[in-house]
Amino acid sequence: MNCFIRLLLIPMLALLCSGCIWNRAKINDTAVAVRAASVRPGVTRAEDLPTLLGAVPSAVIPMRDGRTLYTFAYGDAKTEGLSLILLTMTKTNSCFSAVYVMTDANGVVERVQCPPKEELPWETWPFGD
Repeated sequence: MNCFIRLLLIPMLALLCSGCIWNRAKINDTAVAVRAASVRPGVTRAEDLPTLLGAVPSAVIPMRDGRTLYTFAYGDAKTEGLSLILLTMTKTNSCFSAVYVMTDANGVVERVQCPPKEELPWETWPFGD
């Protein structure tokens, strides 16, 4: 009987030490890419960009000719997995991008570049694509 309880205790401990892993990391709101359409070259000023895009610039790069490049990074990373005592299987999908806005020496927007926004699915299987 005592041996039977010990054998039963091992699978019970294994169940207690296992679990699922779900994690998400976001940089800014991915809607920054959608809101970039409201930035109008020749009209919008640099000080209006945080309000219009709903985010502060990730980087502000002054150019030699007086122009300034503003980058608004955004993205998403999703991790999912399974942990079974000594065996852990995880998969992370990530997609990061940025909206680039160039202003002239007076702070008026000259150009906006925004790659298309991509949605990341949650995937429960850690192997494969």
